Amino acid sequence: MPSGEIDTVRSLERDSQPCAIARAGDSVAVSLLGIHGSHVMPGGVLCHPDFPVSVAKRLELKILTFDIATPILVGSQLEFHIHHSKEVARVVKILSLLDSKTGKTSKKAPRCLLAKQTALVEVALQAAVCVQEFSTCKALGRVFLRASGRTVAAGVVTRIIEDLD
Repeated sequence: MPSGEIDTVRSLERDSQPCAIARAGDSVAVSLLGIHGSHVMPGGVLCHPDFPVSVAKRLELKILTFDIATPILVGSQLEFHIHHSKEVARVVKILSLLDSKTGKTSKKAPRCLLAKQTALVEVALQAAVCVQEFSTCKALGRVFLRASGRTVAAGVVTRIIEDLD
């Protein structure tokens, strides 16, 4: 994924030793039968065809902003990092500010996000990425937002808004 190509795994290796199984988050070397190495890209996910990983361009995130000098506004362009993928993202909506202690909504639809605030935001990605909600798969649900070479926020995927499966 996200290419959607179907193939058969020839072999798996973990720490240079053959293994029979790999789980989400494991770092393994995979040998495939029919797909050439040039078709495999960073951020791609191998999965069983009956249980495909979601591929999406629009997500709802729960984020915590770090020490940022410039506020995050609706329309801000950021680098979106999830597992090994990096995409351009645009903040579509700032849905609400959350109380850092209780997690409950403290303000709906704020105009901007400042340093050390927790918020629910909606982002649109330039290209689709393999993603899962954090409650389903922690490894595919953690995100980082960067701007000008600095990490400005970290968070989790709370909802997949536009699934391209």
